[in-house]
Amino acid sequence: MEINKLTNHVNGQIKSTDASESSKGASKVTRTEKPAEFTDKVSLENYSAKKSEQLFAKIELEKLNQSSFGKLKDYKAKLQAYEAAKNESPEAAKNTEIGKMLNDPEVWSKIAQNIVDK
Repeated sequence: MEINKLTNHVNGQIKSTDASESSKGASKVTRTEKPAEFTDKVSLENYSAKKSEQLFAKIELEKLNQSSFGKLKDYKAKLQAYEAAKNESPEAAKNTEIGKMLNDPEVWSKIAQNIVDK
């Protein structure tokens, strides 16, 4: 069985493949053209919007990371100062920022409220 000798049945009419051979030349032209990556304006807008959203998210994440690490470094320095003062004397430890927070009743009430809320 050869494909060229098959007939097409469209809406009850029988057409031979010879009639469709004239359209083969036209279809060959469209197949040799390179397909465009984005053919419509909507696709381009969605693509560029997605890229800009990803870039914005990366920048915001980096800002948050830098801020968090900055706070972490500050607390680490405060803890080191408290530990150094604690090694000298308990009175010196009370005068550091961490020592003041440990002896502040407002801080303890805030901690207790956070525990109750969770």
